[in-house]
Amino acid sequence: MRRAALPFALLLVACVLLGAVPSTIASPQPDPVCGACGSSFEHAAEERGLAANVTHSTATVRVHENGSATWIVTDRVNRSAADRLAEDTDLLEGIARRAATEGWGLPHVYEEGEVWFRSVSIDDRTIEIRFRDPDAGERRLGLLVVDYLHSEGIRGGWILNADRFTIAGPDGTAVVNDPRATIGDEYASPGEVPEIDGGNATWRGSTAERGSALYDDVYVVYGGPGTGRTHADAVVALSTAPIWLDNLAAFVLPALVLYGLLLVGVAGVSMRAAEASLDPDRIAGFVAGLGLVGFLAAGLAGATNEPSWFAGLAAIYLVTGSIALARPATLRTTRGALALAAASTLGVGVVLSGLAVVDPVTDGALTVLRGMAFHLPLAVVPAFGLAVARDAAVEDLRSLTLAFAGALVSFALAGAVFVPYGSRPWGLVLILTLGGAVLAALLGLPLAVLAARRQAEAGRRGRAPRRP
Repeated sequence: MRRAALPFALLLVACVLLGAVPSTIASPQPDPVCGACGSSFEHAAEERGLAANVTHSTATVRVHENGSATWIVTDRVNRSAADRLAEDTDLLEGIARRAATEGWGLPHVYEEGEVWFRSVSIDDRTIEIRFRDPDAGERRLGLLVVDYLHSEGIRGGWILNADRFTIAGPDGTAVVNDPRATIGDEYASPGEVPEIDGGNATWRGSTAERGSALYDDVYVVYGGPGTGRTHADAVVALSTAPIWLDNLAAFVLPALVLYGLLLVGVAGVSMRAAEASLDPDRIAGFVAGLGLVGFLAAGLAGATNEPSWFAGLAAIYLVTGSIALARPATLRTTRGALALAAASTLGVGVVLSGLAVVDPVTDGALTVLRGMAFHLPLAVVPAFGLAVARDAAVEDLRSLTLAFAGALVSFALAGAVFVPYGSRPWGLVLILTLGGAVLAALLGLPLAVLAARRQAEAGRRGRAPRRP
């Protein structure tokens, strides 16, 4: 294949990968939190020819040790509807059964499930409906996880169509996690934030057609009163892990394949550079200069309150270029190149820590660690360039294979911290990950060329490093 056609081939591969994954993951509209409450009950009654007006509604979900749950729903209806239902018990049971088992709302909005209707009764204007759900939660690491208000990462949300919605755990248990942790309290309405009282988690909404809505995924975890927070957090993370793995397969894997193809091009350019008469000192100075310019630009961006996302990139360029200029021998051994990668990654951490001090963010330490992992693909590129030049000189295929594997692993780690852990993003994120692969290859090219030239220079001077 002609070299001029290579970009078009890579573009074609990217398009094929893009078409192989769903382009969007649509976010559905919120569903009522209770299929037998409020407006949902009214819809079921209307289908049976009864005009009912629910003025007050409650739902209590009593979760049992085996993961099943008993729903107890009360609906207060208008007088005419109450009189009609009191006279016609078959109509009452038909409406209640329809609302409980096929109503618009929980349980089992985002997955298949079966609900068993138990009973219905009416006292004056208050209707009580009981039904059982055999699959309300599951046990993980000894704790009971109720995922009624978790959308498998889709985040469609729930309309709080009951004046009070309570999830009650088994006797002797308590809510051991913090269901409010995923809810942005600053912007949430009072109804969205649950009230925690021992083993009860309660949300307060409205029987109106459009009451307040909960858009955040929430787990409710039950355990003994002495259960530690670390234990509960581990259970929540384990429950959410399948969503993250799906995100890796949908958004990171295609970009990883594209990055692997682009690395072939980076390797080819590095081999040519190793054979050319380029001055490695000038290349190192150029890389360090780019890093310095990046720092100045980041400082100007910070002065105008604009996000200086390229500060980490500037740190890698400045550290790599400066060390390659001051200590040329660093880029002549695999150990030295990996030490340089660690130093540049640490430089990213220092820069991000400084930015966190200037502009404090939530979970600052976690943000810094994620930022360091996100820059790993660039940090290890000098080691990749060194292996490419060594392969060209001594045909060390083992070293080159390990270099490709290390570069791909570093990109996979960066993608793993980029995609959300507990939610499914829009399909357009795939364009960002594919673009990130292209950007990582382009930005890493000067670093790979620098390492290749240092290695070639050492070989020509008769100081080729020992093979590991």
